[in-house]
Amino acid sequence: MNIVAFRDFLRARFPEAHAPQPAAEAQPVAGGASCIEALDLRKGAVTEVVVPAPGSGAGLLIAGLLQREGACREPTALVDGADAFDPWSLTQDVLERVLWVRCCDPAKAIRATDLLLRDGNIPLVVLDLQAHPVRTVQGLPSSTWHRLRMLAEKSGACLCTFTPARAVPCAQTRALVRQRWSLMDQYREHTELLASLPLQIDRQRPRATLPAAMKATA
Repeated sequence: MNIVAFRDFLRARFPEAHAPQPAAEAQPVAGGASCIEALDLRKGAVTEVVVPAPGSGAGLLIAGLLQREGACREPTALVDGADAFDPWSLTQDVLERVLWVRCCDPAKAIRATDLLLRDGNIPLVVLDLQAHPVRTVQGLPSSTWHRLRMLAEKSGACLCTFTPARAVPCAQTRALVRQRWSLMDQYREHTELLASLPLQIDRQRPRATLPAAMKATA
């Protein structure tokens, strides 16, 4: 049986697994801890955070991911695609669990992310490309993102990417950050700013589940 016939057989045998999923409407999410939860960081999946404008709060969200509850017990990798991360935004005990990979261009950042996912010893890899031009990030081949997704699936790691525009076709969850800050916000605490940071979810695929018949034969 060739691959086309096998695909048609699976489609006929398990139609519910191949049914098209309706596109999720964009929906706002409150800030604070719930905005971290809204990203729905799943093992073996890719999450994309789109930051259309600089200074929208991506740095706060990255810091929130690195110091999220439970993160102090497990290592996290930050692939800094433009060498823009401010380590002073984190406490020393959090920094001790963060592998900070400093890059200057997307190609090197992608290679570093590839190696980290292949290694499989870091449960969360954050790839920050949001400081690069939209054309550069969207010019990355879709095969690159699908390769990273497959590596994440194989290793059981979660990949969370920050981009200046929609660029990851295989993202399990996509969120938009469009916060505008005032000059007085610079005097507020980071925790307070994160609590007021809204997210907009414009794509969230349901968790993949195997049909009962397939589970029985797996």
